[in-house]
Amino acid sequence: MEVQRKAFFATPQEAEAAFYEARARGDIESMMAVWGDEDDIVCALAGCPRACGYDEVRDAWRRVFAGTRVDVRVLNAQVMQGVLQSIHSLNEECSAAGDRSSRPTLIVTNVFLRGPLGWHMVLHHASVAPVAHEAQDAPKVLH
Repeated sequence: MEVQRKAFFATPQEAEAAFYEARARGDIESMMAVWGDEDDIVCALAGCPRACGYDEVRDAWRRVFAGTRVDVRVLNAQVMQGVLQSIHSLNEECSAAGDRSSRPTLIVTNVFLRGPLGWHMVLHHASVAPVAHEAQDAPKVLH
């Protein structure tokens, strides 16, 4: 397991800002400094298999950063924060330079835990938002 020294984040919002900054730069070391070291961290990127544990999460981000650089805009953030846990539900709009095709909006959940070294991410889950339909064409609820 390649574990580097963790950054200290005083708030979950600070950790989330560092997550999106690392993502924008394609900086794997800064990205992994946001994540917890635990074996039970989880990253589920849209259209990709779920990555569990530090090594798999790092490999997932390494593959993302090896591809086309994508700009991410965060919208509609809602935060539910307690003393030791913070759950952030938001939308991401992604775009790539020179890409004329429209990318779907992503529905994202980021979860942060507070430990002795401050706040760190333990879950990032992104899925494609359903396309808006007329009321009669509304998608069926799966659960």
